[in-house]
Amino acid sequence: MIERLDSVWERSHFYGNRLREALPEPPSSYIEGHLYGCVFDDVEGLLRRDVIGMGQIMFETDYPHSDSTFPHSREAAEKVIKMAGLNEQETYQLLRGNAIECFGLERVGIIR
Repeated sequence: MIERLDSVWERSHFYGNRLREALPEPPSSYIEGHLYGCVFDDVEGLLRRDVIGMGQIMFETDYPHSDSTFPHSREAAEKVIKMAGLNEQETYQLLRGNAIECFGLERVGIIR
């Protein structure tokens, strides 16, 4: 998706639109620190963390929906962490740190 966004932006001048006036830099340059995504059984997404940015991926349980890992969320997290080969820092980011940052939870006393 990121590659496609930048590709469309690169060619936008051929179509006479004014995209570059509204978006002067490639879309990928705006993603870091602004766009977060969640996984619960998506090992491929975690394997691409070098492209996506580990600081922008969070673990979800999707409770109470039927498409959920509940009540086996801990096991699901352990499985994707192992399969993706996350280190201790990446595991922390996935399970806690990124959510604290994304939602500004420091303001309610939740610390990293």
